Order: sequence, then structure tokens, then C-alpha cells
Amino acid sequence: MYFGIDIGHNCPPDTGAVSGKHREDVYAKQVGELVIKELKARGHRVANLTPISAFGLTTRSRVYNSLLQRARKANSLRVDYFVSIHFNAFSRSSANGSEVLIYSRNSSSRGLAQEVLDRIVALGFRDRKVKPQNLVVLRETNMPAMLIECCFLTNHSDMERFNPQTMAAAIVNGLVGEEPEPEPVDDDELIGVLRITKNTVAKPSTEQSSSIPRDELFKIQVGDYKGKLLVDEESHYAVELDQQIGDRKVHYIYCGHAEFIAD
Repeated sequence: MYFGIDIGHNCPPDTGAVSGKHREDVYAKQVGELVIKELKARGHRVANLTPISAFGLTTRSRVYNSLLQRARKANSLRVDYFVSIHFNAFSRSSANGSEVLIYSRNSSSRGLAQEVLDRIVALGFRDRKVKPQNLVVLRETNMPAMLIECCFLTNHSDMERFNPQTMAAAIVNGLVGEEPEPEPVDDDELIGVLRITKNTVAKPSTEQSSSIPRDELFKIQVGDYKGKLLVDEESHYAVELDQQIGDRKVHYIYCGHAEFIAD
């Protein structure tokens, strides 16, 4: 699956809500980066859609341009799902809870949005439902899209409950399902050495290298690498190496360029 993750705001002057020490752009970035990292660790392709600058003569026009850039990048990359991460705020501190916004009641993203919201609500947040909303990033995207309002910056109980790691995990589990418990295995049969017989690339999935962003591919040289064989599928070894290569330890290696030797 190919996800486009939009880390809300984080593109001055589009900086989001502020409530005392709580800043929407800071929390959205924390959660968004964790979501991206975990989706990649589970073998999915991910694009960060957050722009670094916006254009316009006024603050309003620059914020609009920031939003439009996110939608257009998702469309140009042809991601499967667009997911925007935000935090809510309101003038009354009693407002609380979590909600997920979609473009219309009949949106193709409704089912997945409900899965995400259910996981977040399970953390203890009030269920504010999946709601239709005519927002730029939902209206201008060509794929199923959702905007997640994690909780309220302006509510003390919400912010006491909020944790970036658990929120990100809830979002990921809603998007792709929880990782199944591994079946009991004889670890002695899985631990060993991955012998690379030809210089190749370590990938995050079994997809063709040409279909994976270059920053998710890492060169691996001829040699022996200690680790654990997780699965042998689609002409690839999925291995968890003792050493980290790139930003992860779990890699898919083409069987034609390697062999796994159990201890």
C-alpha cells in the first residue's frame, strides 16, 4: 500500500493552533513522523506530503497554497490513501475527543476512517464520529482521503491522555491492521547468517526496486550478515539483521543474490 502522510501545518505561516504550551504543529509532526516510520517498518510505501514553503501575497493565500500543495503532491505521486494529521482547538476548554473528517458521507475513505477512529477512541478519547467536511485537502485529492483530529489542545484531560507513540500506533493499526502475533517457532532454525553473494539492495518490501522510492533502498555488499530469517516469500528473504542498515533492521533481499544459512 502507498500512503501519503500530510503532517498538518508545519509550513509557516501555516502553523496551526496554539494553547498555552501546546502547539499543533509540534504534536502533528511528532505523530506524523512516527506514523511514517512505522508504516515503512511494516513494508508499506510512504510519501511525506508536507511542503517546506508556501507562496502568496497574504497569509491567507499562503496557507491556501500550503494546503493545495499537499493535495497536488498526493495526486502527482498517485498514492493509494491520503492521511492528514491534526489537532483540534476550541474557545471552550470543555470541548474534547477525537474525530476523523472525510469529504462526504459517501466517501470511499469512510470505512478506513472509521477503523482509525475506533483505534484512537480505544485509547480513552471521546468518540466525536467520522464527519463530512468540505476541506481543501479532502476536496482536491483524487484518492480516498481523511483528516484526523487526534484530540483537543485546549482540553486538559485530552492532553493528559495524549502520547505521541500510542496515538501513532493507533493510527497505523487503523490504516493497516494490527500486526498478528507471531506463531511459535523454533528460533534455532531461524537465527543464522544472511550471505550476500552479489552486491544488491535491501528493500522495505518485495516490490520491484524501480517501484520503491530511492531513499528507501539501501546498498548491501557481498559478505555475511548475522540475523534472523522472518519469512521466505516471493523470491525474497525477509530478514531482521543484528546491525542496522539505513533506518531499519528488517529488510527484503532478493534470493538470487543471497542465501540464508541457519546456525
